[in-house]
Amino acid sequence: MRLIKVTGGLGNQMFIYAMYLGMKELFPGVRLDISDMVHYEKHNGYELRRVFDLPNDEFCINQPFKKIIEFLFFKTILERKQGGSLEPYRCKYYWPFVYFKGFYQSEKYFADVRDRVRAAFSFDLSLLSDRTKKLLSSIGKDSTPVSVHVRRGDYTSGSTWNMLGCVCTSVYYDRCLSVVFSRVENPKFYVFSDDVDWVRCNLSLPEGCVFVDWNRENDSWQDMFLMSCCSHNVICNSTFSRWVAWLNGNRQKIVLCPDRWFANSECTTPDLIPSDWIKVKTS
Repeated sequence: MRLIKVTGGLGNQMFIYAMYLGMKELFPGVRLDISDMVHYEKHNGYELRRVFDLPNDEFCINQPFKKIIEFLFFKTILERKQGGSLEPYRCKYYWPFVYFKGFYQSEKYFADVRDRVRAAFSFDLSLLSDRTKKLLSSIGKDSTPVSVHVRRGDYTSGSTWNMLGCVCTSVYYDRCLSVVFSRVENPKFYVFSDDVDWVRCNLSLPEGCVFVDWNRENDSWQDMFLMSCCSHNVICNSTFSRWVAWLNGNRQKIVLCPDRWFANSECTTPDLIPSDWIKVKTS
């Protein structure tokens, strides 16, 4: 039996599920292990089935019991120890349980099932709030809507700031805006942020921008949906933000992303960004 551990926020859960769909093509019996998500208090907990109404392919066992059988019977495959190789995910194992742990932040894990991944991550429009529906209508009427995602919150202090938060500063966003103005005629900016006051004070945005800050907690996924409906995207170093641009179905889309994902050069995600996205210097 193959089990894939689910962890992290919505963006990382989506990477893990996409990898699961890729593995399922070769090993139909693979299951998602959500045991660690039962008491997961960060972000908004386990969101995949609530947001995308996916089939129940999940496996959940009592934590203390899981630790015992994991120690005795699981062969664990840690993504960070595979050197980027896909072989450990495609070969057969003669073991009672094979347990896969990682974040799989690369399209290579699901390149063969891209269409299935896109279909799986279809939003249920019936769950949208009235305010979101109204904004969706506004986005649809604009000829060149451009989303700008500014994540603050957990990126503003401590170890998270040192690793992620100091990458997409005002310098990065101002450079992105310059690129947008040079490539897009009459762009209409929709700014999504958990700290609109900071955005207003620190970014050189033109008049007429629409600021979106009401989709919080369990409704935060609606920001992902709205941003993916824009023609072009300015994203930050967040897997949530990354999926926004990937789900954008505009074939002529312009995606601007940071040239580095982490402040520490030793931390890398070499396959995270598609080659046709534009990397903008952060420093």
